[in-house]
Amino acid sequence: MWDQTRDELVEAYGDLVAFLIASVQGLVVLSVAILVARVLRGRTSRSRALGRLAPNIVALVANATAVLTYVVAASIILGLFGANWTALLAVLSVSTVAISLALQDVLKNYIAGVYILLESPFSIGDRIRIRDFEGEVETIEIRSTVLTNDAGERVLVPNATIFSEVLTNRSTTHVRRRTIILEGLRQPPEAVERVVTETLRSRSDEAARPPRLRWRAFSGDGSSLEVDSWVPDQGGEAAGDLGALRDALPDSTVRLAGD
Repeated sequence: MWDQTRDELVEAYGDLVAFLIASVQGLVVLSVAILVARVLRGRTSRSRALGRLAPNIVALVANATAVLTYVVAASIILGLFGANWTALLAVLSVSTVAISLALQDVLKNYIAGVYILLESPFSIGDRIRIRDFEGEVETIEIRSTVLTNDAGERVLVPNATIFSEVLTNRSTTHVRRRTIILEGLRQPPEAVERVVTETLRSRSDEAARPPRLRWRAFSGDGSSLEVDSWVPDQGGEAAGDLGALRDALPDSTVRLAGD
């Protein structure tokens, strides 16, 4: 009995030591994988800075190399713990359907992210609009796209939303829409429309789109007009246009929508 107990304790001790050694080796492999993934991301970033690759392709390569690095590291770690690959593949094949159903929204975002990076409907630095969100594309990740709006806020838009919604890329025409509100107008509508149109056209080049006017309200305190105009992406036109309209219509209140 004592011999059997001793043998079992020795075997358990050996298993524990082997597990601890495998754990330490697994931590080393994981640390190396994280370091390698960061180095590869840094190299792809430098490639983008040098202009050798398009930004979308750089983002796709960076994400793909990171995923591949972690997959290889996971395979090595499982091997250190003596994983049975035949049994593991059988378990994975059975659980794939359940995992796909449970993570279908996440998978949709990843698939849409790969499509966006490959098809390039927009690039980093473009100004886009999806639903009620508009801003400059900061980064394109596999799961989401990050926008920076006019208020400087970072907006994370799921790639599945971008894939399924109508998207407007304002950078393709190098202009963006700006809405001006005019309130307290007492002149006849025809006269106001003529003054607004001529004022804005005088400040734009001949290729600019004509402004779009929408009357909002008519009352004894004066009417209200909403004006959509298009300005270059670089901006710098809003203050000048507001000042020109205030000079042309001194008795009215002129402001940008949202102010």
